[in-house]
Amino acid sequence: MKHTIKRWLAVAASAASLIAVLPAPAQAAPAFQRQRLIATAYYGTLDIIARETLGLKARFITVGGRPVPNLVVNFVTTGERFPMCEATTDLNGWAECRNGPVPPPQSLANLLVNGYDAVFDGNRYYLPVSAHNNIGIG
Repeated sequence: MKHTIKRWLAVAASAASLIAVLPAPAQAAPAFQRQRLIATAYYGTLDIIARETLGLKARFITVGGRPVPNLVVNFVTTGERFPMCEATTDLNGWAECRNGPVPPPQSLANLLVNGYDAVFDGNRYYLPVSAHNNIGIG
């Protein structure tokens, strides 16, 4: 009987030391879903004399209506995606391209006919989103 108790205590002690040495199982990272955003682009103008686009702006908010700051937004021609400028959203969710370069002739015609897109490529917190509007000669 004494040997049985000693064996049982030895097994319990070795099991306890083995459990203490083994690393704890890694916990799975919490399932994090990126949020959807709502983007709105506003009508812009093209100054032919100064050869620049003016007032291209867009606003980015969450589905709940909260503005999203610090998003990098690219303003591009619709379709062919010629880059005109890049802006970062402010605390109110606005990104504005005040003076962007005029695209090459083919893209310029596309810009006047089809308009422009404000594009956010997404990050670890938010899904990609874009907004579209027209541009006129001003």
